[in-house]
Amino acid sequence: MAYFALIGLSLIIITGGAVRLTQSGLGCPTWPDCQGNQLVAQYSFHPMVEFTNRVITIFLTVAVMVATAAAFFRKPFRRDLAWLSMGMVGGLVAQVILGGITVLEKLAPPFVMAHFLLSLVVVLDAVVLYYRASSEGTESVRLVSKEAVWLSRLMWVALAAVLFVGTAVTGSGPHSGSPLAVRLPFPLRAVAELHADFVLFLIGLTLASIFLLHQGRAPEPVMKRARALLWLMAAQGFIGYTQYFTNLPALLVEFHIVGATAVWVAMVWHNLNLFERRVPVGSAPAVDEHVGTELADRGVAGQA
Repeated sequence: MAYFALIGLSLIIITGGAVRLTQSGLGCPTWPDCQGNQLVAQYSFHPMVEFTNRVITIFLTVAVMVATAAAFFRKPFRRDLAWLSMGMVGGLVAQVILGGITVLEKLAPPFVMAHFLLSLVVVLDAVVLYYRASSEGTESVRLVSKEAVWLSRLMWVALAAVLFVGTAVTGSGPHSGSPLAVRLPFPLRAVAELHADFVLFLIGLTLASIFLLHQGRAPEPVMKRARALLWLMAAQGFIGYTQYFTNLPALLVEFHIVGATAVWVAMVWHNLNLFERRVPVGSAPAVDEHVGTELADRGVAGQA
């Protein structure tokens, strides 16, 4: 259930990008209705694009609520999963409210930027929930050196800075989401070059991290994830430079949004898997009651 919620939370970022890139951000100019007292969009391109994104949000909400219910009804109950699932719910509620304010503010860039960044925070929560729900263990054991952990965390901070500046590039560029939306008062070229500088710094940190992991003989799964993260960054950089030198075609910008989401998820996953979650010494993982009874019966039968 956490996995499906994660997919939904990532998908809504991509569909939200499609709304902006098709200039459909104000296709439904009111909220929560689409227009006036009309809940459903009229049969026209821009209203239907925006309304479809809202419908996808409804299905996403269902996925998040199901994952939350699964966390609370899970046996044995785990407090960390409950808190993380409630974090998804809180983030989703905040997203709905912020989305409504963004529409009412006619897609003002600071609200659009905040909307995207908050989406990434909720995705972060969902990745951690999926990671922890995938293991019975509650004790975290480090698999690499402390230096490697800190360098990976610095990469994470650098990526957050890359994404923040990237939203400023969007706020200064031509894809505003609506002809009525204002733009940030920054030269697009200057902001894009600053974004590229942050990207190059991040790639440099990633190369250093891979070298440090190799020197410290990190487990092969950790090395594979680090190399995959580097390749994702390289692909994202290629798309970014291509879209810049081809005057920001909407399709390439959408691919860039997909890539940004993928790199963010991969970065979170890489950092989480620098540790291994194990069952604390002296405690045994929970066994299903029916399975335990069956095993006991088999043991008695074997002794007989």
